[in-house]
Amino acid sequence: MPTQRTLLLALAASLFLPPRSVRAESPAPPPASPSVPELRELVQLARERAPEVALGRSALTASRASYANARLAPIGNPFLEVKAQGATKDVVKDVNIDAALWLPVEIAGQKSRRGREADDYVQLHEAMLQQARAAAASRTVRAYGALVVGATRFRVLTELSTVAQAEARYYSERMALGDATERDAALAAVEAARHQLSLSETKAELLRVTADLYELTGRNLGAENVVETFPPGVSGNVINRPHVERSPTFHVLSAQAKYYESARERLRSEGWSALNFGLLLGRGDVGETRFGAGLGYAFPVRANQGERARADAERVRALDELALRRELLARRATLLTSELAELGRAFEIVAHSALPAAQRAVAAATETYRSGKGDFFSVLLSQRDFSAMALRRLEILDKSWLVLGDLVEITGELP
Repeated sequence: MPTQRTLLLALAASLFLPPRSVRAESPAPPPASPSVPELRELVQLARERAPEVALGRSALTASRASYANARLAPIGNPFLEVKAQGATKDVVKDVNIDAALWLPVEIAGQKSRRGREADDYVQLHEAMLQQARAAAASRTVRAYGALVVGATRFRVLTELSTVAQAEARYYSERMALGDATERDAALAAVEAARHQLSLSETKAELLRVTADLYELTGRNLGAENVVETFPPGVSGNVINRPHVERSPTFHVLSAQAKYYESARERLRSEGWSALNFGLLLGRGDVGETRFGAGLGYAFPVRANQGERARADAERVRALDELALRRELLARRATLLTSELAELGRAFEIVAHSALPAAQRAVAAATETYRSGKGDFFSVLLSQRDFSAMALRRLEILDKSWLVLGDLVEITGELP
């Protein structure tokens, strides 16, 4: 059937031409459409507009309120004490009045330690903001990859569905003429319906992905102009060693340990009581004026021991987690880079070996069936193998984008 052959050749060409652009000789990915932003532009938008980034900025702004306490003078609230006493017997029948004004002054460096704690608290929230930006970049990479793969899958399924529908009509017409069995026509109709079902599922997935990208970047992207783009490692580009030490997770844990250390030092200094300077004024029994000065001090028997112990435990916990995550994330980043390289090799095998072989199998089964030496079931199996290989290629590409998203979440930057 000429129409069926033409559709099959067009489908094969659409499936084979994109992989050639990712060979080692020409590793550059296909140029993006002018109407579709590049991945780096979308990641930059997400690092500023994503919901988690907006919440991180709000938390950072709120953390700066700690400077209000750090700027307070090392002088406490003045304390005024007034006492009056009188007598009704013996010689003295007057009122004795004593007044004392006490001014507490910090002498253990509490102000400087409050300032250091406030600085470390703000730096902790700055590190948490960078971690939120890394998470937003990772989500954007995954969503962008899902959009690219979904748009390509939609085009491939559209072409497969077109071929399947043409075959269903062809065998339906042959059955009406008595040249084909009802079983052949039914199998062709089932194959066409299967592709239609996959096409509807892909449409639903594209709606979800575009909604995710809009939430992250504020851009409403459509799948119509999206071209197939390959992540590093699959496109033939060599990925450099990931900068794991720049991981936002490390910065957050380091900032946590530093903050809890400064909080412990602030609590220790505040355990030392302020020195109270007093001004005394009063009236004696015979009406004379009395004045003087005094000092007061509370001995630090209870000096924030519980709070200091909790702060020190949190500091040790953050340092232990930092040491553990440094080892785990370094190993995971290396494994992700290797996995991306292996996926690139699998992509090459499917694109340049499996798919051409599946195409030849479809052509051979079709010719055998037309010559009367085979049945339609072998043709159907060959077509399903071809469809499976075409979609398997996209599954590998989709998995590559997911792996790249995990790598971006660890390092906080695109390779």
